[in-house]
Amino acid sequence: MTTSVLEKSLSYDDLIASLRLIDDDFMRIIFKNQDCIQLLLDIILGEHVEIIENDSQYDLKNLLGRSLTIDVLVKDNKGHYINIEVQRDEAGAHPKRARYHQSLIDSFLSFPNEKWREIPKTIVIFITEEDVLGYDLPIYHVRRRIVENGESFDDETEIIYVNASIQDDSELGKLMHDFMCKEVESMKYEVLKKQVGYYKESEGGKREMCEIWQKIRDEGYLNGKEEGYAEGEMNKTIEFIKKLTTKNSCTIEDAMELLDIPMLERPKYIHKILS
Repeated sequence: MTTSVLEKSLSYDDLIASLRLIDDDFMRIIFKNQDCIQLLLDIILGEHVEIIENDSQYDLKNLLGRSLTIDVLVKDNKGHYINIEVQRDEAGAHPKRARYHQSLIDSFLSFPNEKWREIPKTIVIFITEEDVLGYDLPIYHVRRRIVENGESFDDETEIIYVNASIQDDSELGKLMHDFMCKEVESMKYEVLKKQVGYYKESEGGKREMCEIWQKIRDEGYLNGKEEGYAEGEMNKTIEFIKKLTTKNSCTIEDAMELLDIPMLERPKYIHKILS
């Protein structure tokens, strides 16, 4: 049963109790917390990732084709961008969807006259309820290779599929157990248990989640976000950035953070400021 059907048939309390991290709306709420994202990335990538910025429910608007709302976007200290998605059905996790996520992120991160080598590395992670690739593996790392000699074709793109149907005693298996778990007390990782417990069990958390949920579904909010920064507004914002950097000794990055400029918009601002 999908979230929309559940909303029609259950009370908010029942709905909240039924949610799991594999449900994308709930996942976006929980993974606003950087400690939760840190745990997930360290386990899936197999190394510690220093997170610089993270956004949940980020809109990528394509004026000439299909737009996307992505679940979570992370920028690390190496300048790499990591898109984390949960997909409950096979159609939603099609390999061409992963390809499209990567292409649209690239289009937001590149700008005219930039050297091709400067386009940042991107990783798209799909966490799927079932084994959509069908090889009975807990995780799949997809990277390009040259067919004739098997050597890596290093375009700095990677797609990772995580199979949530395998819930063994490994770190990844326990993480997937928590993604599929409805009961807070059964969760393995304390950082996830604490965050999920707040929204599922405390009155303040449940009230806050309902308010966030309504905001997510509010058409006006989404439309306003999708409009982005028009050229005139962008120029005004650049003037604010310049004032902050000259009069307040801010860096450009600090100024953009103060002005709450979306992460994927920032390279274009930097390019316009420095050009």
